[in-house]
Parts: sequence; structure tokens; C-alpha cells
Amino acid sequence: MSSAELPSPVPDGAHTGAVASGAVTPVALEALQAILAPLAKVAVDQGVQFGQMEELLKQAMVQAAVQATRQGQGEPAPVSRLSVITGIHRKEVKRLLEPTAPAQLAASVTPAAELFTRWLTSRDWQGPDGQPLALPRRPPPDDAPSFELLARSITTDVHPRTLLDELIRLELVAHDMETDRVVLRADSFVPAVQLQTMLGFLGANVGDHLAAARANVAASLRSAQQPDATPIRPPFVEQALFADGLSAQSITVAIEQARLFWGTLLRTLAPELERLEAQDQADARPADQRIRIGLYCYAEPTHPLFSEKPSGQHD
Repeated sequence: MSSAELPSPVPDGAHTGAVASGAVTPVALEALQAILAPLAKVAVDQGVQFGQMEELLKQAMVQAAVQATRQGQGEPAPVSRLSVITGIHRKEVKRLLEPTAPAQLAASVTPAAELFTRWLTSRDWQGPDGQPLALPRRPPPDDAPSFELLARSITTDVHPRTLLDELIRLELVAHDMETDRVVLRADSFVPAVQLQTMLGFLGANVGDHLAAARANVAASLRSAQQPDATPIRPPFVEQALFADGLSAQSITVAIEQARLFWGTLLRTLAPELERLEAQDQADARPADQRIRIGLYCYAEPTHPLFSEKPSGQHD
């Protein structure tokens, strides 16, 4: 069993010189790869395409470069400098700095999402009661509505079976193998407000956790670059306790223990935050700060996810 926290200052031999000179270190790439792996899973779960992710990453990198080069409330760095920092072409940087840039993401809709929406909303694919029809997978002799016909009305570039597999993966449809009929899953219709809330918490919680870790790394690097100065204390609590070699039963117990500790933390800190807020108001201090305090746990098998070569793949 071990605990982990960011050391301060960074020990001798760390790549502080490479960071200062702008070179990319292997350890930085490894850290980004570890961060991107679950991020990619979120994208795949939500049906987000690579082009959309690429656009989001470009926007985020340009904004990060703007913040890194802006002094106080001054003007951002020139487009050419932002291009050098991010590696994004000047024309793209200029476009991404425009207020309307994020709207371009909404224009990209996957064929699977378009098929699902048309099936759900178009009268051509609804019964007399206005509900989406259960569709035979293949066209019947009388040319009645079928899943393949619906799929080919969306695109002829993607095989209907591929679209069906994707909708099944997203748990939007069910395929009855005995009758060879496809139906929209009633339990797939998560209310928009509920979905927005769940994804909102995901973004806020993970975003703040990553921001805290990044701030601690930056503080530690600054401390290492000034060896004669007083070591800089990492500004945020960002630690973890981890263990391996446990059974599935022990993992279940550990997760329940974490839930209990969170309850204790919540009951302790919530009143304290309310007290501090009241004190700020009483002292007329500027209320221009926010804080997020969280606890997380995650468990998975210790063997590599892709220890064996995938088999049975097809285009």
C-alpha cells in the first residue's frame, strides 16, 4: 500500500531544464497519455467524433496560451506567438480567437446520431400512435419501413450493419435476434436535464482536480528552478492512497469505506464553509473566490486492458 503526493522541490535529475527550454519530455507525454485515455473513453461513450475532439483541444490550447502570456488584464500575445506556443497554424489561431468559433462544433452530427434522431422524430418512421416503429432489420417484400431503408436514407457510405452495431453499443437500440427486428430502447431516453447535470458534474469535478494537479506541478517546477529560495509549498491538496493485489471482495469493502469517509468529510466541511462565507460577509471581504473539495476512488483489474491481441475484428 502506498500514498502519493507531488514532491517539492523536484528531485535532482528531473527534466526542469527541458521544460524551461520548451522541449517536450517523455514523462510529460506519458502523463498526458494517462490523462487522455479516460478522456477518450468519455468521448467514445458519448458518440463524440475525433474532429470534434480536435476542435475542442485546439480551442483549449489557444486559450491556455492566451492565459499563459497575458499579464494581468493586458492584451493577449500576438497571434504569431500563440501559434509558436501551441503549434497551431496562425490562421487557425486567429479563427479560434473569434467568439463564434465554438459554434462550429454543433454542425457535426454522426450518421448514427442522425439516424436515431430521424427514427425518433420523423412521421415516416412512426406508427399511428406517434411512437417510433419496431423495424425489421432487412426490407420486407412489400417495401415497408425497415432499419436498412432508414440507414440508407441517412448515408450510403456506411453499411447499415455498422450503424446498427454502433447504436447497440450506445445502448440506443435493441436487436431481437429471433425476429430480426430492431427497436428503440425505452430506457435509453435519459432526460436532457439529467444528462446535462451528470456531464456537468463530470466536467467540473475532473476539470478542477486536473487544474489542482497542474498548479502543484507548476509550483514544484518553479521551486526547483530557484534552489536557493525557500521551497514553494504545493498550493492545493492533491494526494492519493493506492493499493494493488486485492480481491474483488476487498475492493467492494474499500469502496464502501470511501463512501463512509466522504459522508464524514461532507458533514465536517459543509458547515465550516458556511461559517467562512458568513464571516466574509460580516467583514465585507470581496467574495471573488471559489473552492471545490472532493474525494474519489477508482478500481480495476491489475492486468493490462489489451494483454491479448484483439480477434474477430472486421471493417
